[in-house]
Amino acid sequence: MKIKLFLISILVFAASASFAQITIKAARNLSMGTVVTVKGIVTNGSELGVIRYLQDSTAGIAAYGATLSTVQRGDSIQITGTLKNYNQLTELDPLTSFTVLSTGNALPTPEVAPIDSLNENHESELVRINNATFTTNPGGTFSSNTSYYFTANGLTSSIYVRANNPLIGHVIPSGTVSLIGINSQFSYSSPTTGYQLLCRDSADIINSSSISIISSVSLDSLSTTGFALNWITDNAGTSEIFYGSSNNNLVNHLSDTTSSIAHHVAIKNASPSQLFYVKAFSVLGNDTAFSPIRVFITQSVSSGDIKVYFNHPTDHSVSTGVNAITLTNAIDDTLVKYIDRAQATIDFTMYNFNSANIANIATALNNAYTRGVVVRVIFDNAANNTGLQQLDAGIKKIANPVGSQYGIMHNKFIIFDAYNSNVNVPIVWTGSTNLTEGQINTDANSVIIIQDKSLAITYNLEFNEMFGSTGAIPDLIASKFGPDKLDNTPHEFIIGSKHIKSYFSPSDGTNDVILSEIAAATATIDIATMLITRTDIAYALQDAVNNNGVKLHILGNAEADFSTLDWSIFHNLIDTNLVEDAIAPGIMHHKFMVVDNGLANASLEVGSHNWSNAANNINDENTLVIHDETIANLYYQAFRYRFYQNVHSGISNNSNLLQVDVFPNPVSENLFVNITASQSSQSTFEIADISGRTILSKVEQVNSGKNKVKLNLSNVKSGIYILKIASKDGMYMKKFMVK
Repeated sequence: MKIKLFLISILVFAASASFAQITIKAARNLSMGTVVTVKGIVTNGSELGVIRYLQDSTAGIAAYGATLSTVQRGDSIQITGTLKNYNQLTELDPLTSFTVLSTGNALPTPEVAPIDSLNENHESELVRINNATFTTNPGGTFSSNTSYYFTANGLTSSIYVRANNPLIGHVIPSGTVSLIGINSQFSYSSPTTGYQLLCRDSADIINSSSISIISSVSLDSLSTTGFALNWITDNAGTSEIFYGSSNNNLVNHLSDTTSSIAHHVAIKNASPSQLFYVKAFSVLGNDTAFSPIRVFITQSVSSGDIKVYFNHPTDHSVSTGVNAITLTNAIDDTLVKYIDRAQATIDFTMYNFNSANIANIATALNNAYTRGVVVRVIFDNAANNTGLQQLDAGIKKIANPVGSQYGIMHNKFIIFDAYNSNVNVPIVWTGSTNLTEGQINTDANSVIIIQDKSLAITYNLEFNEMFGSTGAIPDLIASKFGPDKLDNTPHEFIIGSKHIKSYFSPSDGTNDVILSEIAAATATIDIATMLITRTDIAYALQDAVNNNGVKLHILGNAEADFSTLDWSIFHNLIDTNLVEDAIAPGIMHHKFMVVDNGLANASLEVGSHNWSNAANNINDENTLVIHDETIANLYYQAFRYRFYQNVHSGISNNSNLLQVDVFPNPVSENLFVNITASQSSQSTFEIADISGRTILSKVEQVNSGKNKVKLNLSNVKSGIYILKIASKDGMYMKKFMVK
């Protein structure tokens, strides 16, 4: 008995010893998978999500778990959990237990640290970076799920703003500031990279100046002869601008010395389509608050003609007077005609470009080059651009760089004769359409063609930034793509009496523009988009429906192209008004949103920009927002036809079939169907081509619960097909591809 009691005592002591409280530094030195108990002061709350960072006198560490949701900054906690490496960040996960020992404690004093000391030695600790200057969109506003780069003393790092952070919507400082935040890490592979500062709110960005600009510089009273600029400061000061014809030629000065927090300066006596580079500033005593240099352009005197073409049918029954135009298998021919009419310059920017089974666009570009037109080309380095191989060697080309910090060059725009002296010649061709057989003839797409000199000059500026040159030969050193680009193009235009906005990604904060358009909706939002993976967009749409009574319809290419959370939000929010493009042939490649169709305030958002983190943060993209009832309605006609083409085909993915998974897609031999059914029945599995012709039909017993059915498609030709399932639980349809 004594021996047994002695052994039990040892076991109890050993168990207790394995959870004995140790310092955070000691815990960080143990192997991953070790269960540890530490104590520290919590340095963040819900602004960073469910994760909490805690710090003692020796080090800091992260703890991850929904059970920490009530833990606040300043809480002293004792916590037990398992050491884990999550994308190089050492954290406790899962958590065994925690106890809040006290609340309202003073936080650790942030250690002043140069950027090159943001490493393992300071991981999960509060730090302070002095003399920091933001290089990502200064003067713009913070958005969610985005990294913002800054420099300090010649070195570069970044802060990361996650969803629901209080910084969202605040102006990104354009001057020198001090930054306080938690030194975190996120890297898929390297243990020595991926360090980023997590600022918790606006108090973590410290400006020692007595005056700061706290709004973006906004445009007002745009005309052919000038415009006005407005901004707001936290304290009263003067209203002044430096301006000129380039960013290094700000030789002109306008000033209003009246002290105010609301500032207004007007530029007058300008010419149509005249570019202005402007730095706004306000002076208070010995301090001056500067905006970043922003670019504006006066209204043109061009025709303002806008043409819209779709490559699929539209529904004229909802037309408000102008019927949408469908160019069946002819968008490529239309582009060739525009190329043939070019007089001096063609700036050609395309993600994917080839000439197989479509009009030979390469030949048209070669012909233009031969007759003396300066042709320049920008393309994506990884796309299947076989059309490039057919271009004349004299046509100079450049691709986006290769590297993990860069995305894809996803733009789709062509500029004709931007600086032509005849103001009715410059044209911008854009939309969602790549130049391939599938994109032109099968996948749902549009092009929008705008005749306006000011817009053409703006797109030319963006082209030149990527090309690295204003001439015919690219400059690989000066060229900038993706996160290296600056917000250096005009954004607002009056084109044919229409208010139009232009944005390029990732420099211009396009996602914030999308959120603003959603928030402005008063009646309806109709979205046709290949994908949505940003949750801030999903929550903004949820707010529009629940708070503003907006009626929402979404047509997506496929559920698999949405994030799981976004699809769930939409399904719960609008049920059958969320539709997969499962019946119509091809990819639903559109990227547009119609707001308040049929109303005077109707608007359209359209371009190459998918609603994803990649599009907003690293890809090269272009987007237009057009405030015009007629243009918005043209796109609504296209939306209406495609949306109800799927709905009226009898598709029902919300039946009592609790779950249907179809894989793989694309398929080459065997298609598998996993079904969870509510009741047993003899069920029919039918494969039909896009014309409706039955290719294969099979009856299988489907039992209540989980089932797996295999369909052999080894003798089925490549193409798009529809799987139809009929059972007692209802109908289910799914589009898939045989390769």
